[in-house]
Amino acid sequence: MKRTGSFLIVLALLLQLFSAFAGCGGGEPKGMEEEIVDYVIDNILIAEQRDSDFLIEWMRLSTGLSDASPDELGLSFWKWQGAALTEITLEEFKELAAQRINDDPRAWTYSQHSITVLEVDGEAGEAVVEVGTLRGPLSGSGVRYLLRKEEGEWKKVSEATIWGS
Repeated sequence: MKRTGSFLIVLALLLQLFSAFAGCGGGEPKGMEEEIVDYVIDNILIAEQRDSDFLIEWMRLSTGLSDASPDELGLSFWKWQGAALTEITLEEFKELAAQRINDDPRAWTYSQHSITVLEVDGEAGEAVVEVGTLRGPLSGSGVRYLLRKEEGEWKKVSEATIWGS
């Protein structure tokens, strides 16, 4: 009986240790999703928006209505300014997102982009990613991308605008 109890304790500790790593229910997602987000930042957002300052939020996919708070969904945050990408905190992101040009509520200092990985098929090497862009309170769009991993590198296969304002 003591052996079984000891075995269960060791097993529980091992499971707890493994859960601290990505993909096992704990911590921030790493691995393939992070590769995808890095690709989107470097090859889509910076490539298309590099001439203006902007903010980026990597958001995890919501699991339902009770899990829709931006504070809970945000995984990582960055600022692109002066041709440099800098990782920032949620608090810095909120502060920068609130800045307005000459106190005009319609003139945002930074446009904002959210990246959400919707689906990943590791075996097929494909992913579906949505990028939501807000340029102001009434100006934005959402684009869904199909990405495919070819020769070890992610590539944009297609894109479709799914909403706009």
